[in-house]
Amino acid sequence: MPCERDRLPSARDGGGTARGADDETAERGERAVLRLIGTILLVFLVMGVLRQVPVVGVFFQIPLLGFFLAAFLVGLLADRLGTMARRRVVFQRAQRDLGGVDTPRNRGKLGSLLLSQGSHRAAIGHLRAAVEGEPESAEWAYRLGCALLGAGQTEDAAAALGGAIELDAGHAYGAPRLRRAEALTVCGRHEEAFTELECFERDYGPSAESAYRRGLALRGGGRKAEARAAFAEVSRLAASAVRYQKSEARLFALRAWAARLLG
Repeated sequence: MPCERDRLPSARDGGGTARGADDETAERGERAVLRLIGTILLVFLVMGVLRQVPVVGVFFQIPLLGFFLAAFLVGLLADRLGTMARRRVVFQRAQRDLGGVDTPRNRGKLGSLLLSQGSHRAAIGHLRAAVEGEPESAEWAYRLGCALLGAGQTEDAAAALGGAIELDAGHAYGAPRLRRAEALTVCGRHEEAFTELECFERDYGPSAESAYRRGLALRGGGRKAEARAAFAEVSRLAASAVRYQKSEARLFALRAWAARLLG
């Protein structure tokens, strides 16, 4: 039968563990309080700065309203920064995973990941390797064209997108034709751009983007009356766009309105 002295160390160990847990809880509480204080100070700082801004500053001079508006903006900014930080971590992890094995598919995925982050020039090399390794893939040719277009290499982009169309004209619901029309318009090859848009609208019907790009191609080709009609068509198409395309369609409607003003 164990004596009392044998049981004492375990009791002391349990007490040490409990004290350690209490200390950790207290430390977390202190950090939370410090974060709260820091947030409140930041809200007051933002409120003080925004009070100096013409027109909108008057709202931040109202004590309670100004505080809540500044707190809302700080919360919005913190949420945005947190989302960006999480995306960066996910991106870096995926970049490490894909870069570990050098295959055309992994290079294509890595290039696509870089493209989605707006790193067009960095994506080009990976997507070229994917196209060379899997020349039958319309996906890699399309994404290479998008990367080249984003990097301003419009002639090369038109060629790559033309290759994607040859492999699969219906890839991504005709997106290669829209991107190629965009590249061709920038290159000044307006008739070719118009032909691509005609093919797209024949297969999928007109959209706010296709009508806008058709207007640009027509205007570049000197057909100004037809261009104005195409720009006028954009707002109607934007109004009838499906819900998940509404925001993008409205953007093209705004761009078409500006294009009409510029003649």
